[in-house]
Amino acid sequence: MKIFSYSNWEHICKGLALEFNTIRADEILSSPKDKWIVVKHDVETDVSKAVKLAEIEHKYGIRATYYVQANLVEKNSELLKFIAGLGHEVSYHYDVLDACDGDYKKAIESFTTYKNYFEHHGFLVKTVCPHGNPIKIRQGWSSNKDFFRDERVNKLFPHILDIVVHLPDTIGDSYTYVSDAGYTFQEIGNIHNNDNVNMGDMKIETNLIDYLKTKERIILSTHPHRWESGKLKFMLKVYGFRIIRSIARYLARVSFLKKIMSKYYYLAKKV
Repeated sequence: MKIFSYSNWEHICKGLALEFNTIRADEILSSPKDKWIVVKHDVETDVSKAVKLAEIEHKYGIRATYYVQANLVEKNSELLKFIAGLGHEVSYHYDVLDACDGDYKKAIESFTTYKNYFEHHGFLVKTVCPHGNPIKIRQGWSSNKDFFRDERVNKLFPHILDIVVHLPDTIGDSYTYVSDAGYTFQEIGNIHNNDNVNMGDMKIETNLIDYLKTKERIILSTHPHRWESGKLKFMLKVYGFRIIRSIARYLARVSFLKKIMSKYYYLAKKV
């Protein structure tokens, strides 16, 4: 099992700095089409943990991208400004289609409000990343990714790059998406469309840096709240996650319990 500790992240960043041209997500379209890696983080809770990763990356000259849930901005604006001050991109980890139960009109209004909210705090929204909600029941839409698949949305926000939805149409399919999903590093087989067609993900069993060195263009995605100061804290978190996931899967077999869980889908962000 890979240990998601700050000391391990420092080891990873040291390897990234030696082996790769690291860029931010907002530099993808302007970068040469040779080897690069984007380090990006989905910040869904506990911004202070994102700060720890940002400081380690800064130490090794890595400028990463931090996609932040909108509800975290107000109370954590100073911490997020500190992250941006280290040279990192701070932008929007959007969740509007699920939050609005597939109502595009409400979702567009919500996205516009939050986009302006980010920019009011000094964070220019050039790129975005959709949030996934595994226990959300949907009728009429497949995931938050459908938001930027919609022609109306793209016309309203033509200068925003969704790094999950738009990349195949802008740089092609020749890039690799690696995530810490499930508390282990995995290559995600079909990130831009796996809500519709799941081609299967592959757990990375070898050294992460050695694995990434075999790839040309890479997005390395993590969730800062999953990283801990030591092995014991991380192991407790992993076992807690596995217990919660097993209980959720069991309860989801019962229709009315599944509906209740769907109503409170946002609680899953904390694990």
